[in-house]
This record gives sequence, C-alpha cells and structure tokens, in this order.
Amino acid sequence: MALAYTVYQIILDDETVAQVNKDGWGSSNKASAYAKALSFGDPTTGLKHGCYTKVAEIIADDLDHVFEIGNGVVPCEEGRMRRYAKMTSISVGNIIGDDFGRRWVVSPVGFTPVEEAIQQYAT
Repeated sequence: MALAYTVYQIILDDETVAQVNKDGWGSSNKASAYAKALSFGDPTTGLKHGCYTKVAEIIADDLDHVFEIGNGVVPCEEGRMRRYAKMTSISVGNIIGDDFGRRWVVSPVGFTPVEEAIQQYAT
C-alpha cells in the first residue's frame, strides 16, 4: 500500500558554504549538522538546531521505494513526487517521515528510526 512520505534535508545556502570555506565545518550549527549528518548519519545537531528543511513529498510503497524514486533509480510516475525546495539525491543523514508520524534517518546501510539514531549518537 502506497503512503505519502516527506523528505527532509539540510540545505546549505551560499553564505554558509562561504563560511565553511573560510572557517571550516565547525563555523556554524548548520555546517556542523550537515557534516555530521552526511558523514555518519547523525541527525542530532540538525534536529536540535532546526536545520532540516522539507524538500519533497513522495508517494511510495516503502522506504526503499522512497529512496529509489528520490534518486531516480526507478521512473517517477506523474504525481508521485512533489518538491518544496531545492533537493539533492536522498543521502545518508536525510530524514524521511510518513503519514503516521514515524521518522527515519537514512543510514550508511538502510534506515534507522530517528529516536534510535538520537540515542546512538547521544552516547
């Protein structure tokens, strides 16, 4: 059964990119959140500081299908994906939520419930 899934990503604007180039990944909360999320799948800093942006809604059968549609692995039928902001391919550190309020972080292998990822990186 297909569900509506929401994709959240940390989007770096030109100003943040310039700041990272000048002062490094620790130069702002958003830059640090981006680095931790994409390097390790750690969403904690990004969630704490409100760094995630809703970028798309995807109608899909499951999380793997969301990943495939979001990365262009399978053709996206008309009306299955609606973009709300500039979006990159679905990658480690992105968050995917469903209509039931469940959320997962894209991990290096598979998907981890957000609450579990927060506990994992809090230690």
